[in-house]
Amino acid sequence: MKILSLVTLICSATVVLGTRPAKTIPLKWGILAFPGFVGLDAYGPLEILNIAAFGTPNMTLSIVAETMDFVPAHITNPTSGALTWVKPTYTIDQDPPLDVLLIPGDPGIGVTYDYTKIIAYVKRTYPKLKYIMSTCTGARILARAGVLDKKRATTNKWAWTEIVASGPKVKWVPCARWVVDGNIWTSSGVTAGMDMINAFVSKFNSTIAETSVNIIEYEPHTDPSWDPFCKIWNVPT
Repeated sequence: MKILSLVTLICSATVVLGTRPAKTIPLKWGILAFPGFVGLDAYGPLEILNIAAFGTPNMTLSIVAETMDFVPAHITNPTSGALTWVKPTYTIDQDPPLDVLLIPGDPGIGVTYDYTKIIAYVKRTYPKLKYIMSTCTGARILARAGVLDKKRATTNKWAWTEIVASGPKVKWVPCARWVVDGNIWTSSGVTAGMDMINAFVSKFNSTIAETSVNIIEYEPHTDPSWDPFCKIWNVPT
C-alpha cells in the first residue's frame, strides 16, 4: 500500500508541479562499496534515487563490491565493530552492466585499505558508463584510476591536502559544492553528495527530483558554487 501510494504521489506530482518535458533518468545504477566507506556518502544519494526509482520504470539500484560478503561502513563501536553494513548485489569481477557508478568516500585521512582491485575495476568500467560520480573523498579513487586526469573535480575540504595529492594531474576546484566535467560528477564532503544527486536527477526530470526531496523533507543547495567549507578549512584557492 505504501509503495502504491508513493508511485501515485510521484505520478500525480507531474500535474501539481507542471508537465515540463522530461528526459529518462539513466536506469542502471551501481554504488561501489568497500570496507570503511562513509555511510551517508552512499545512503544519502540512495535515498533520493530510491524514491526516483518508483517513478522511473525499469530503474535499478545495486551495490557493487569486491566480494558478496556484507561490507561494513566506517561508523564503529569499540566493542562490537561496524554498526552498519550493506549486502552487495554484484562483485566487481561480475562486471554488471551499469549506466552510472557512484563512488562514496572513506574517512579521508590516514586510510590504509588496499584499493588496488577497486581502482582496477573503476579504470576498466568507466569507458562503458554513461556517467561516473564520487561523493566526498571518493574522488581519491577516481583520481588514482586516472579518470580525473585533466578534468575539473572537487572533494572534501577537511581532507583536501591528502586527497588532491592522489591526483596531481587533476584540475582540482577548491570551492564548489559539486563539479561537472563531461560525464564526470564529483561532490564536496558527505552531504554534498545529496545535492549533487538532486542536481543530476533534476537534469533529467525536475518533477521527480522535487518530489523526492519533498518526501524526505530535504532542502538541497542548488548552487554548485556554494561552499563555505573551503574557507572554514583554509583550502588554498
